Amino acid sequence: MKKHIFVLFTFVVTLAFTGSISAQKDTNPEKIDDKTILNPTPTPSPTPMKLERTKPFDGEVEFPEVDGWELGRRSTFPQKELGYSVNYESPIAGRVTVYVYTGGVSRIPNDLTGPVAAQMKQAKSDIKQAVDAGYYDSVKDVRSETITLGGTDGKVKALYTLLDLRANGNKLDSEIYVFPYNGYFVKLRATRPASEKGSKIEAMEDLLKALDDTFAF
Repeated sequence: MKKHIFVLFTFVVTLAFTGSISAQKDTNPEKIDDKTILNPTPTPSPTPMKLERTKPFDGEVEFPEVDGWELGRRSTFPQKELGYSVNYESPIAGRVTVYVYTGGVSRIPNDLTGPVAAQMKQAKSDIKQAVDAGYYDSVKDVRSETITLGGTDGKVKALYTLLDLRANGNKLDSEIYVFPYNGYFVKLRATRPASEKGSKIEAMEDLLKALDDTFAF
């Protein structure tokens, strides 16, 4: 009788112990089917990467190749403050020279007033001095305004002046564009045979759009 009671007692204790372990596994298991973790350690979200210029802009610009235009080599001026220039040549739209320089100005704000407006005034004065020196026959202001370099879809705002230029009896359209870019002045001088009033030159528009993309950032 005592033997039966002892066996029964052992069975009950064993069953209780087994049930306790089973309940512990069911309520807080570490794995399910050795694959799914019920209580994983939270994965931290990645820190957003902030893109910054690794060094100050030094005036070096990678000028785009544009269909219908031949891009010339860069010409660097002896005086550092005068920077450098590149030419674009087109059989249809003439020549466009792009200048990148500081002009000795230590701080060039990102707007079209102050130093930038002074550069436009100086550019117009330079052409009038060239007339006085006999390089051109005459010059006349046609209009001056603020434009977007790339047209309606462009981003770069610039001061713009159109001049009526006469050289050796030929009538020329002379355009000046000036805008700031990362502490530098950028000036475009375009010269070509005069077009009919109000007409657009597609090749010129293509070049301006490409330059707008280049200087938009």
